[in-house]
Amino acid sequence: MYIIITKLVTTITLVFILLAPNVWAAEYTELESSLARINPDMKAVNIEATPMFGIYNVLLNTGDRIYMSADGDFFFAGTMYQNLYGEGLVNLTEQSATKSRLGAMQTPQAQQVWVFPAVGEKKASISVFTDVDCYYCQKLHLEMADINALGIEVRYLAFPRAGLGSPSYQVLVDAWCAENTNEYLTEAKLRSHNKQARQKSPKACENPVMAHYNLGQEIGVNGTPAIVFESGELLPGYLPANELAKRIGML
Repeated sequence: MYIIITKLVTTITLVFILLAPNVWAAEYTELESSLARINPDMKAVNIEATPMFGIYNVLLNTGDRIYMSADGDFFFAGTMYQNLYGEGLVNLTEQSATKSRLGAMQTPQAQQVWVFPAVGEKKASISVFTDVDCYYCQKLHLEMADINALGIEVRYLAFPRAGLGSPSYQVLVDAWCAENTNEYLTEAKLRSHNKQARQKSPKACENPVMAHYNLGQEIGVNGTPAIVFESGELLPGYLPANELAKRIGML
């Protein structure tokens, strides 16, 4: 226990910021003012009180999470644990992140997805932020039949790692606008894996690719594949079909 606490203390960065005039009359004015002094583009997406008196849990528009004093003068980045007698360590940071992801995955932009349905009875559903050029995204997709056969529905959201406007972004847009979206996406991943030329682009259409990408950044996705379980837990990386079923608790 001493080692864990010592490591936590040594990784926490404490920064002092001069208090600026109160320019908003909202509940969290001082916190918002403090963020603006760091970077005018930095915004709080969500602010919650923590069990630690006077400390607030702040989710930023960058997807990062920090903890701030009520007056905005101090903040630290890291993981907050609660250590109550008889309960052991509780990772409050991950609890908050899971809750936020769960809410984010219920939003309208998270409902516009590529769906690869379970075979037979649907026993579970996973949401996967994916890219066409990512090796482990391609590897996961090659196991789609096995995953679906286990009763797992796969819901794909676009996350072009090269960013908005990149070639991989355009392929994902094309996949959404194609007549058969699932077939186009499957072929796009296969062609990328085999270093083949891209398919012909279909007629442009309204698509959720940018919204997916922004959503991924908001919930802390920084690589692909990124799997979000129905509980809100985020798993960065690839798992084989059977290991994925075990992680869900099906095997």
